[in-house]
Amino acid sequence: MIVVDVNILAFHFIQGEKTERVKALRAVDAEWVVPEFWLVEFQSILWKYVRFGGMPEGQALDLLDRCRNLIASNENTPVPDRALSDAIAFGISVYDAQYISLAKQLGIACITEDTLLHKACPGLALSINDYIAFRSDRSSLREKRKSYRPGSKRSNPS
Repeated sequence: MIVVDVNILAFHFIQGEKTERVKALRAVDAEWVVPEFWLVEFQSILWKYVRFGGMPEGQALDLLDRCRNLIASNENTPVPDRALSDAIAFGISVYDAQYISLAKQLGIACITEDTLLHKACPGLALSINDYIAFRSDRSSLREKRKSYRPGSKRSNPS
């Protein structure tokens, strides 16, 4: 389970240069959590694509429905006091703090491509590539451990 910021959702649904990496992220961890206000941010992104990018309104409405279906049961609310405190402590916007605070509250990573957020919240805010690498490293460690369990068959080097 990971917290994803609204841009990760946009990269997932709007074809672009980061879409393939987001699909790889989804293959590694498909349980995405967002703060409740994600919907307004996603609508704003779609509005910009319609207004300035030439996306037809019908396509934007379809993407909105598809994204809502993906996220439907994975909305969560960070504790408001903590979100404000995190915004102040990390020097980030209250909007960004919603994602960071939710990740802290749930004890999971926040995945974002916002490099300023990576710098402000190291270890909490991870890029897609860093998270995929982290998960790959953990998987390879688990596989290596399996071969050393008591009672496992090992080839005799003699």
